[in-house]
Amino acid sequence: SFVARTSGWRSLPLPPTMAPRTRAAAGALAVGAAASACWLAGSAVSGFVSAALHSPRGTSSALTRAAVPASVAGPATGKFNLRYFDIRGVAETARILFALAGEEYEDSRYPLSFGTPGDFSTIKREEFEADRAAGKMEVAMGKVPVLGAGDFSLPQSKAIERYLATRFGMMGSTPEEAAWVDAVGEHVRDINTAYGSKGLFGMKDAEKKKEIQAKWFGEELPVMLKKLDVALPGSDGFAVGSKISYADVLIFRLFKDTYTEAETGTAGVGEGCPKLQAVAKTVGSNANMQKWMEERPKTMF
Repeated sequence: SFVARTSGWRSLPLPPTMAPRTRAAAGALAVGAAASACWLAGSAVSGFVSAALHSPRGTSSALTRAAVPASVAGPATGKFNLRYFDIRGVAETARILFALAGEEYEDSRYPLSFGTPGDFSTIKREEFEADRAAGKMEVAMGKVPVLGAGDFSLPQSKAIERYLATRFGMMGSTPEEAAWVDAVGEHVRDINTAYGSKGLFGMKDAEKKKEIQAKWFGEELPVMLKKLDVALPGSDGFAVGSKISYADVLIFRLFKDTYTEAETGTAGVGEGCPKLQAVAKTVGSNANMQKWMEERPKTMF
């Protein structure tokens, strides 16, 4: 079935040739599936939103199929440009990496609006649709984010994050540390996947949602965080090695940029996890990080 196919946090758009009613119904199923299966870079909203924003409709049904040139894998030249929607979503970690590195870049954001507030079937994204119809997302299979610099162009949020972390010296100081930074990232992915699989975003049964959240924040998440705390090889406020790495950024986002206070309470998450708390404090006290968190655009998610 091509109604919805997901692999980790990635989702494939629905076929544009489907009959409108069939495609609409399939879109609803795809969005629901994505909410349960997607890996989430910032919150349970990210996967749900990603599926909804990328499902073809309107002008996107006439995609240009031009061959991607070999130069997209060539050297990056000039200032970077990061294209994504005007939300945090799966591009926010990359933006944080730019901020920590003090690297100037173009933060290109496709505007979004709703015909009916909160109804993703009525979302409007004209600029994105125009660029996709013109073939500007071919390198990314019709999706965003896309990172570019000169002829160089890179799709997929996790590939972008690891590329930037490597470029900015945030993948450790040795091959072994780089492997561990990657491993910690996978640990964080496991935690986010576990939460995303609960399908809380868009759940209409308030009592069921409250029950699931209570178990997650009261029982399941604390156990997973304590296991992660024990697994970290670093010390003195760093997950790996002796300087801020991509792993530290992911831990910071898990602690400070994923759950709301309404969900966790004023105490937040991570009680009894001294290593993780220290990592979050290290990243949060960085001057560039503080500036970004204070000045970043206020978005709906």
